[in-house]
Amino acid sequence: MNRKFTILVMITTMLLLIFVTVGLAKPVGRDYGKIEWTDYIWNECTLESIEFEGTWHWNYQEVKDATGESHYKWHDNYHLVGVASDGTKYIANDEWNSQGDYPYTNDIRTIRLISKGKETNFILQIRFHKTINANGEVTADFDKVKIICTGEKP
Repeated sequence: MNRKFTILVMITTMLLLIFVTVGLAKPVGRDYGKIEWTDYIWNECTLESIEFEGTWHWNYQEVKDATGESHYKWHDNYHLVGVASDGTKYIANDEWNSQGDYPYTNDIRTIRLISKGKETNFILQIRFHKTINANGEVTADFDKVKIICTGEKP
């Protein structure tokens, strides 16, 4: 009888832990997808335009914890190829992960652009910030793009 009681308590405790854990973070929003992307980037290192095309995948999830606070997780990756006006080819294969308290976003995204020619590699850095108040209104939303010349030859 004592052994059966111990097993029953263990099973009950495990089930209770599972229900409590599941109740701590409930998904409230999710977005994911893939787009074909084409855009130009001005390379300040070589003073030329580079046309990039490729794929961008993303996966975003918002969850609410037991206190009602919202948090987010974001993952994306890029697979891009580009050609500069002088014919130099560039490749960018990067991924990015972020998580934090919603509705505040403050992150830096870094994409390494690797030259397949005589020019140097460079980094595209995007710093962005977004804040949404309790009424769902955006109170701050900006991003800054910066090119970092690495000086590294391929």
